[in-house]
Amino acid sequence: MLSSSDIKAQLRTRLLRARRSLSTEQRAEWTTALHQQLEPELAHISSVAAYWPRGAEPGGAGFIPWLARRVDRVLLPITRSDNTLSWAEYKGPHSIHRGRLGISEPVGPCFDSRVLCGCDLIVAPAMAIDATGNRLGKGGGYYDRALSMVPHNHPAVYAMVYPTEFLKSIPAAPHDRRVEAVVTAAGIHRFPS
Repeated sequence: MLSSSDIKAQLRTRLLRARRSLSTEQRAEWTTALHQQLEPELAHISSVAAYWPRGAEPGGAGFIPWLARRVDRVLLPITRSDNTLSWAEYKGPHSIHRGRLGISEPVGPCFDSRVLCGCDLIVAPAMAIDATGNRLGKGGGYYDRALSMVPHNHPAVYAMVYPTEFLKSIPAAPHDRRVEAVVTAAGIHRFPS
């Protein structure tokens, strides 16, 4: 019998393969729809912590510049050598460099993950979300550790996934942080508290 970790690893492999096999046109269509679904949520907020999508990740390469045009402050993660995240403000394309894991990261003053409590919304990356709000990340635990500093539902944590990544169930451990809502091309699904 497979362990929960083995099931998650197999699921990540399958989801990543499916994500990479999406046509450029399909990804572009779903990315546009994701932005359209998320935009009304941004109308009355000023500060968002998010991630810089890379490769075929939901949101697309233009997500952070798009987001920065709609809110006053965007915080992006910086991966630390101790496997935690710190956060810095996105100040435009000139403020981005390749971080230690090859991920686009901001330069500038850094804050630990407690800064997330002052945001109006957190948009966390996900490989998949299930029907109860369990989030399957990439397996490093970076976001679970960062989100452990955030009280439930303040600020709300959203995840963006493609429609094929909103699943019936995902194995979850006690330390896995559930999200308050999932954004797909079809709409936003909020989970009960």
